[in-house]
Amino acid sequence: MKKRSIFQSITKDLRKGIRRLFWFFYTNIKYKYLTINFNKNKSLKEFKISILLPTRERSVKFKRMLDSLITTCKNIYRIELLILIDEDDKELKKYEEILKDTKYKNLNSKIYIINLPSHAKRNNYLAEKSSGEILFPFNDDVIFISQNWDKEIDLEFSKIKNQPYCLWINSGQKYLYLHSDFPVLNRIWYEKLGYIGSEFFNFWYLDTWICDLSLRSKKFLISKNIKLYQYSAHTIKEEVDSTHLKNIKNDIPKKDEIIWLETKNERKKDAKLLI
Repeated sequence: MKKRSIFQSITKDLRKGIRRLFWFFYTNIKYKYLTINFNKNKSLKEFKISILLPTRERSVKFKRMLDSLITTCKNIYRIELLILIDEDDKELKKYEEILKDTKYKNLNSKIYIINLPSHAKRNNYLAEKSSGEILFPFNDDVIFISQNWDKEIDLEFSKIKNQPYCLWINSGQKYLYLHSDFPVLNRIWYEKLGYIGSEFFNFWYLDTWICDLSLRSKKFLISKNIKLYQYSAHTIKEEVDSTHLKNIKNDIPKKDEIIWLETKNERKKDAKLLI
């Protein structure tokens, strides 16, 4: 691979800097504009929220996530938790036992047991089964940090009027205005595209695809007030488990990176559906 010249390196850094400045100012100005418009009418809606959760052999992490959910949610009655588990999951009974605990009795949850070959297909299957106005693809290794995060979702999506939109929330990424690890979608977005995650990939890029469509269509809003924390196996040694190892075997991340580079035209086309 040919080494870049100093001029090429400077040019690349300048482009990065200009891009960051553009999205920083654009997202902040847009947020203020939508907030001002909302405050004129203050028509706050309460939405039914469908959390889409594919999981495998992670009942302990699932319980950790579930505990954070019920202790931080303002109105648990309007949360719909859709769980997808593989048919050969050795911990299926553990999941079922956890959900039988009386402290989760007010949570509307349902387990679907089916084998599907990719993370996107699992999320798309759950989206088909969902009934919420808000669709929230989630991970079992994540916990909710912000109190009343569901009310914040109400507030942000109440600013949007009958159009496809994506809400970017804070999971600790450096540049909140360039990417969200856990983007939240309204049902109009899902219906316009006909999917939650692109099924081109083996496992990765669900959030990256959604964020790329957000940037291309400009149909997104950033909320700094909804905070999550991910116990990522990429950075926390103790979180490495058989599910993580399965997802990275056979060079799957690299294969998905190649697919990402080859599907730019598809992303352009789908972004136009949101405009």
